[in-house]
Amino acid sequence: MRNRSVLETRFLTLWGRIDGPKLVEELKFHPSRKWRFDFAHPDTMVAVEIEGGIWDQSRHTRPVGFIKDCEKYNAGSKLGWYIFRLPGFLITEGALQEIKELICQLNTQNTPPPN
Repeated sequence: MRNRSVLETRFLTLWGRIDGPKLVEELKFHPSRKWRFDFAHPDTMVAVEIEGGIWDQSRHTRPVGFIKDCEKYNAGSKLGWYIFRLPGFLITEGALQEIKELICQLNTQNTPPPN
């Protein structure tokens, strides 16, 4: 298992607290690129990206990193993914509950009617 960041650990702790459905970590989503989502629910194509370092000029906020992230997220959207980008201050039970509700709603829509 890979080392998780503090924000990823907080996300998983809160996700468990709200009884969120099982997520896949580091899901490779693109057919030809090596891009991965931090967390994903493949059945509903919902992805969560934890955005660390927004205040300290990390890879995500420097121009080249920002542009590459935009390319990745746009490619995911083009493939039909719902992508939630969560900086630390948005990793809250309320925000995660909204993601969980979308997954549940999409699961319900994808469930075939009973015979």
